[in-house]
Amino acid sequence: MRENLPPLKSLHFFMVAAELSSFKLAAEKLFVTQAAVSQQIKLLESFLEQRLFERSNRQTQLTHAGELLLPYVQQGFSQFKTGLKVISGDANPNILRISTIHSFTSLWLLPRLLQFQKLHPELMVQLAPSNDLVDFNRGDIDLAIRMGQGGYKGLAEKKLVNDQLILVASPDVIAQQQINNPNVVFQLPWIEDTSPDVATVFETLCQTYAVDIHGLTPSIRASNSVLLIENAVAGRGFTLVNKSLVADHLQNGSLLALLEFSYPSPFSLYLVAPAQNFEWQKVKLFENWFVPLVHQSFDNLDAW
Repeated sequence: MRENLPPLKSLHFFMVAAELSSFKLAAEKLFVTQAAVSQQIKLLESFLEQRLFERSNRQTQLTHAGELLLPYVQQGFSQFKTGLKVISGDANPNILRISTIHSFTSLWLLPRLLQFQKLHPELMVQLAPSNDLVDFNRGDIDLAIRMGQGGYKGLAEKKLVNDQLILVASPDVIAQQQINNPNVVFQLPWIEDTSPDVATVFETLCQTYAVDIHGLTPSIRASNSVLLIENAVAGRGFTLVNKSLVADHLQNGSLLALLEFSYPSPFSLYLVAPAQNFEWQKVKLFENWFVPLVHQSFDNLDAW
C-alpha cells in the first residue's frame, strides 16, 4: 500500500455510506448518483488494495477492514470541521441546512420558502424534515426549527411564538352559523389526535361541554398532524390541532374554528442551534426573514 493519502472525496463517501449502511441512502444525502458513490468506494478500495464493503441485493455491510477504518475517518472529518470553524466560522457559507419538524415543514415553511430563495439566490437551502432532535455534533445541520418546551441542553434557543390548540372542521360539514353549537359539533365525525398531550386537552374539552368521551368513536386516529389536518380539510370530521399549523386554512376559509375554544399548547416554536451558528451570515439572513414572517402570520390568527 502506498504511503500517501487517498482522495479526500473517496474517504468522505466511504464514511457516509458506512454510517448509513447503504450506497443508495448515501447518494441521497450527498446529492449524487448511487453510481458515483460506488465509483468512489471502488477507488478507495483500489488504493487500499482491500475490500471495505460486502455488497448484496438486500444490504451493504462493512468488512473487517472497513470497520477498522471507519472510526479513524470519522475522527478525521470531525477534526477538519472543527478546524474550518475555527478559521472561517462556517465550513459551508453558501449552503444552509435546516432540520425542522414534518408538520411545520409541510404546512407552513415549504409554501413560503420560495420567497427566501428569491431574496437570497446565492444560498442553497436544504431541509431535513424530522421529528427527532438533531445532534449538531454529528452531521451538517446549521439550524433547527423545533416545536417543544425549550431547555435544549448545550444549545442556544430563541422562542418565537406561544401556540394554542383549537377545534377545526371544514365548512363542507358544518355551517358558519353552527360552529359554536356543541350539539352540532360533537355530532360530527371525530378525527382523533392520539398524541398524549393533545388527548389530555381533548378530555378537558369534553368535560367543559359535559360530553361523554367514551361515547365518541373516532372515524380516524393518528398522531401525524399533517394527516389529521388533511382529513379535516377533506370534510371527514373535526379535530383538535395547533393553531399555527392551520394558519393558512383558517385565513382562506378551508377550515373553520369551532366553539371559540382555545387552550394553551404545551409546545412553542423555537429556533435552536449552537450559539456560534447564530453568528453565521447565512443563519442571520434566514432568521431575519423567518422571524418577522412567523410573527406576522401567527399574529393575524388572533382574529380567527
